[in-house]
Amino acid sequence: MRVDVAEAEPLANVACPACGEKMRVQRAFDNFFIVETLGVGGMGAVYKARDTRLDRFVALKLLRKELSADPAEAARLEQEARVTASVNHPNVVQVYSAGRAHGQIYLVMELVDQGSLDDLMAHDTRVPEEQVLAAGIQVAKGLQAAYEKGLIHRDVKPANILFSQAKVAKIGDFGL
Repeated sequence: MRVDVAEAEPLANVACPACGEKMRVQRAFDNFFIVETLGVGGMGAVYKARDTRLDRFVALKLLRKELSADPAEAARLEQEARVTASVNHPNVVQVYSAGRAHGQIYLVMELVDQGSLDDLMAHDTRVPEEQVLAAGIQVAKGLQAAYEKGLIHRDVKPANILFSQAKVAKIGDFGL
């Protein structure tokens, strides 16, 4: 028996109508196969995905279906994705590409998976001053690079400051 999961969110647990057994919805967006959920926000959800073409992990942001369905909103988001992708700076999360599949717009971005400043502050009651200053300077450099391309970050907050394995701070989520 086939189970229709076309409207289900990626990685959702769906019950088989015949036997009741739960199964996980597997979903790919073009050559990006979703592996795990990284976060959910107002614009959509971010997933860790495997790029099957280039054999690497990326962050895949799926915009909410209702945003993707609105032509004016979709055009605005696609334009903002183009501008964000033009910012090539070590302190800005890189946008690799964008597309549309399953009725949703998606963005493919650099996977920065060592946590956010928000995570760090929740874990350590007191973050060392040197670490905070270094992250602040790095984020300021990233914001300057974005500003030079005409991009203004409208939501700078600890959750949008991410850390790479090399402990480099990167600003992400430019409202997309």
